[in-house]
Amino acid sequence: MEEWPKHYNPAEIEPKWENLWLSKEYWEKVFRFDEKSNKPVFYIDTPPPFTSGELHMGHAYWVTIADAIARFKKLQGYNVLIPQGWDTQGLPTELKVQYKLGIPKENRELFLQKCIEWTNEMINRMKTAMIRLGYRPDWEDFEYKTYSPEYRKVIQKSLIDMYKMGIVKIKEGPVYWCPKCETAVAQSEVGYLEKEGVLVYIGFPLKAGGEIVIATTRPELLAATQAIVVNPTDERYKDLIGKTAIVPIFNKEVKIIADEAVEKDFGTGAVMVSTYGDPQDIKWKLKYNLPSTEIIDNKGRIKGTGILDGLTVPQAKQKMIEILKEKGYVRRIEKIKHNVLSHTERSDCLSPIEFLTKKQIYIDVLKFKDKLLEEYKKMQFKPSRMSYYLEEWIKSLEWDWNISRQRVYGTPLPFWYCDNNHLIPAKEEDLPVDPTKTKPPYEKCPYCGLPLKPVTDVADVWIDSSVTVIYLSGFYTNKERFAKAFPASLRLQGTDIIRTWLFYTFFRTLMLTGNVPFKQVLINGQVLGPDGSRMSKSKGNVVSPLERVNEFGADAIRMTLLDASIGEDFPFKWDNVRGKKLLLQKLWNASRLSYPFIHGKNISKPNDLHVLDKWILIKHKKFVKKAIEAYNSYDFYIIIDELYNYFWETVADEYLELIKYRLFNEDQSALYTLRRILKDIIILLHPIVPHITEEIYSRLFGDKISVLLEELPNVDDIEEDNEAEKIGDYVKKFNSMVRTSKIKNKMSIVTPVNVKLYASNEMIESIKKVENDVKITLKINSLEYIPSQDREEVIIEKYENQPMGV
Repeated sequence: MEEWPKHYNPAEIEPKWENLWLSKEYWEKVFRFDEKSNKPVFYIDTPPPFTSGELHMGHAYWVTIADAIARFKKLQGYNVLIPQGWDTQGLPTELKVQYKLGIPKENRELFLQKCIEWTNEMINRMKTAMIRLGYRPDWEDFEYKTYSPEYRKVIQKSLIDMYKMGIVKIKEGPVYWCPKCETAVAQSEVGYLEKEGVLVYIGFPLKAGGEIVIATTRPELLAATQAIVVNPTDERYKDLIGKTAIVPIFNKEVKIIADEAVEKDFGTGAVMVSTYGDPQDIKWKLKYNLPSTEIIDNKGRIKGTGILDGLTVPQAKQKMIEILKEKGYVRRIEKIKHNVLSHTERSDCLSPIEFLTKKQIYIDVLKFKDKLLEEYKKMQFKPSRMSYYLEEWIKSLEWDWNISRQRVYGTPLPFWYCDNNHLIPAKEEDLPVDPTKTKPPYEKCPYCGLPLKPVTDVADVWIDSSVTVIYLSGFYTNKERFAKAFPASLRLQGTDIIRTWLFYTFFRTLMLTGNVPFKQVLINGQVLGPDGSRMSKSKGNVVSPLERVNEFGADAIRMTLLDASIGEDFPFKWDNVRGKKLLLQKLWNASRLSYPFIHGKNISKPNDLHVLDKWILIKHKKFVKKAIEAYNSYDFYIIIDELYNYFWETVADEYLELIKYRLFNEDQSALYTLRRILKDIIILLHPIVPHITEEIYSRLFGDKISVLLEELPNVDDIEEDNEAEKIGDYVKKFNSMVRTSKIKNKMSIVTPVNVKLYASNEMIESIKKVENDVKITLKINSLEYIPSQDREEVIIEKYENQPMGV
């Protein structure tokens, strides 16, 4: 008999299976997506994480969910497509190369080479960590990097297709600009942060005499003031509408106009319109055809004022206040907390956003809002409430999608343009292209004859990742796969990228294919620190998923992560992992105990099953059905909960003890039942805890090279038997009463005892039917029954007349 260690050692067993899963044999027989198979396809659109090099707990969570779903779907009979990509391009890598490696971005070729080297090093670190968690996508055929030529070709082809639809344009106008990152950003990348600021009350002289006082948080933009706006219903200013005011310091004449968007109760109820201080200024500029004066440069410094030039915005604000005070224009200053539009999508930036006038490339989005609000309903959300966030984001859209970024490490936009803003696409046969290195497709603009210039900007990173479904399903490259795999069965992602990855994939796929990208959207919550707050280095509550992986095992970590309702935030605590490891040890012990009785034996179902075997099979049927239902609805926590209720408390603590003596007697009913339920449990637990189940399966059964080549348990043949179920439940209750009584009387569990049972006639009759089983199991010498309708207890006494050595 092969030696079966007493203690499960994850540090030894888990890497063994991870290496086997990566082998060619396992890939070909178990994990490969079979292009020629007729099985139904289940395609999971997994998130391509940004290549930071650190696999944090949020990554570990969705990796575990994705792997559990993929393994379950394989068992369910699907041809599973589980890819894994890497979101490789973008600002964070540029900043690392620029500042950590000290390479200037002006040295473009070397800079890009180092960006790719850095990216690949980070991928290797993250991939190693993913594999250590038991994650097994189809690395061989469906691992992708967004900078690769084949992926880039699909990105550029999709943009040219959208250009041909007439929805990709070059326009000049105000854009969200991050001075810290020195690039334009999209509406989805900005948000409001509460910050401390000042509200400065400034007297603007009126041309006809007197003054109007405005309140502003941006006195540094005084030189760009184009008008003063008041509410038409504000009695204080009714006589001033249409009059002229003079901008202090700069002596510029501006009109006082009326607009209902002015909040009468904020400040003085009179506001200055500067081009541009905030989104409202842009609306008023367009509505009233006001001029624009740009006084902030790409780096967020003031220009063109004569008195503030070269200063940063905060420095200019302070100096402007001092000048206004000195000249007698300040009426009062209040300290306030207010919402400042900031670059919120990048947590390491969070800088205030400015509005600069730039020539940028846009994709039309706003005109499709109604269509998007209708079409998103075709996707099923888990939890269903998450669809609300997508709907609200679509409703809140105010800008078309600015897709050009003033950076270096990104997908080149495949266009040339002329000074008349005609956009000219690359030829499709030349893709992927870099317009800065390639001749344009025409000598001159085919529309107006002006010279063509390359678009030097790169694409927004969400342009890259929003074609994952299109790329992987083979929309452009593999029509056969596309017919089987599209729409994707499932999109898996977190709450934090609903308005970016989810929205942009939905929008782009709908435009390009005419259909929604996925059938279901699974949106997981956040993994919090042990203190219940969001993990952050500054709080010191960051927990790495691999910190104690060899101590507790990846399976115990996976089980802990999945023991929460999808969509809920939850704290991660190592104490919870320790508890899960105990449960896995219980599974190991039960399997080890069963090994000598069922290993290598072909045990057929006997004609007549023992009543306690009937009882456990009824419980087993309920467990199997509940587990499969839970997997189908992605409620993994239900399966883990059932593990405690069914496996630990019923199978391990009760049933195994009750059948031990029959196992030694080679009772066919016990052997058949044990083998069946244990194999089913191993198969059903495999998606959640793949390492330990592969190890137990290979030792106990080993019919195939992997659990994943088995099928889901079928329990249709197990008959309902109310009498057997009632007997088993009474036995479980009786066993518990006897054990509790032994503990109370400070006796060992194996101490022989005499027992008096006070119980209902129903319970007594049930116990009598399996009296021999309970007496042997609980070391009962004599069992006396005392019928009682109002009393249910056992009285035990130590059995003294036992022969020595028994």
